[in-house]
Parts: sequence; structure tokens; C-alpha cells
Amino acid sequence: MFKALRLTALCSAASLLTSVSSAALPAVFGVPYPSETDYAYSHPNTALLIVDVQYDFINGSLSNERAYNILPVIYDLLDNHSWSLIATSQDWHPEGHVSFASAHPGHEPGDVIQIPVLASRYNETARQSLTYDHCVPGTFGANIEEGVQSRLNSLMGKTPITQIHKAQHHLVDSYSAFADNQYFQFTTLGPEMRAREIEEIVIVGLVTTACVYGSTVDGIKMGWDVTVISNGVEASTQALQDTALEELATWWGAKVTSLSDFEAAS
Repeated sequence: MFKALRLTALCSAASLLTSVSSAALPAVFGVPYPSETDYAYSHPNTALLIVDVQYDFINGSLSNERAYNILPVIYDLLDNHSWSLIATSQDWHPEGHVSFASAHPGHEPGDVIQIPVLASRYNETARQSLTYDHCVPGTFGANIEEGVQSRLNSLMGKTPITQIHKAQHHLVDSYSAFADNQYFQFTTLGPEMRAREIEEIVIVGLVTTACVYGSTVDGIKMGWDVTVISNGVEASTQALQDTALEELATWWGAKVTSLSDFEAAS
């Protein structure tokens, strides 16, 4: 008798919950993925990689007034193009990181030192350029630029988006979004791209001579076709920008093209 009453009560409660839940839900639950017609350009099996568009590289401790030039290009790629995956990378340095001049008494930003190769059994060393402290979690400079971040927020639920925090190890730097500079640790970006059957990567971001360069090279090493949008990346001078882009094209086989040419070919 007790079991029967208990079962009846449970069924009644479940029925009531179902009717309430059904009434509360909108006719279309969730945010549907957009169709290709929602965008001017569609890029199947292609990932957009936005490298380190953080305030410290724009107007912070490593400020560069040229960085502002790339923002409209990135906005366009987010507003008018569909992607199989959008990935963002951010430097995410702990305090006292090996790349900070402040962590090496007697040294200044711009100095180059030798640091241990972590996996070496032969006491090998590697070059490490020193900079001002930058992109420490919890600081404003570590944040992605607001116009980019707001667009990413609006695409949540519509396009697969992954966020990579790199250079978190105290003792090794990481330019690439795929791995640190010594290939001691790898991020999850490579496996995620393979899981999503990505065939091509389109890269924009900061800075051309460092993290854009490293991410492009590693993407190619790992087997992807990589396109660098030339006016979607920036270095501190035009000479450095031109040299880096030429190297990526001639030494590594990256496709380097402007946004307008990229869109014309799409």
C-alpha cells in the first residue's frame, strides 16, 4: 500500500515538473548554429586562430601603436566569415616568469640570456629574450581586446570556440599556440583541430615576429596548410613585419595574403 502511494506521488510530481518545464521553455530551445547563408564567406574545415590580441601587446607594458591596425581585420573575419573552429591564444604568464627581465637581477628588457633546456640530459641551454612583465593572469593587460572579446561572446553557441592559455610554465616560454618553445609541453589545440577535421588554419594576431611566427611554424610542422593574413598581423616596425612574413612564406611555405585577396579567393 505504502509503495503504491509513493509511486503514485512520484508519478504525479514528475508529470507536474514536465508540464511546468515544457511551458517554461521557448519554442526553440538553445541557440542554433547559423547556416552558411548567414555569412558572406564560408570556410569549411578551416580554423581561425587569433593569436595574443591582448592589451599588454596593444597599449600595455609591451605597447605597440601599430597593433591597432589589425583590429578591423579581425572584426571582419569574425563578423562576416563562418569557421569550423575559432581558437584564441593568450600569453598567461605566472609572476616571475622566465621571460621577465624582473626575474633576472642585473638584466633589462631586451637582453638575451641562456636558460636550461628542461628535457636535456646533457646540460644544454637555449636562448631566452627578456621583456617587461606582461600578460599576468588577473591583470588588465592579460585580457583580450574588448572588440574581439565581445564578438567571441556573441558567437558562443553558434561556432565552436576554444581558448588556449599558453606560457604558464615558470621555466620555459611559449610563442606558439601549439607548444612551448622547447616542445616540453603541448597545448590541447592540435588534438582539438584534428578531432574537428580541420585542414587549414588562418592566422591573425600579435606579434608577427614572435607568437604569430611560432604558431604559424608549428601549424605547418604539424601538417596543416596555414594562411597568414598580412594586414591582420603586426610587428613593432615595418621592416620586422616584412622580414617575418617573407620568411614564413619562403622558408616555411605559409600562404601570406591580405584580407581583401583572401576574401576575393573565397
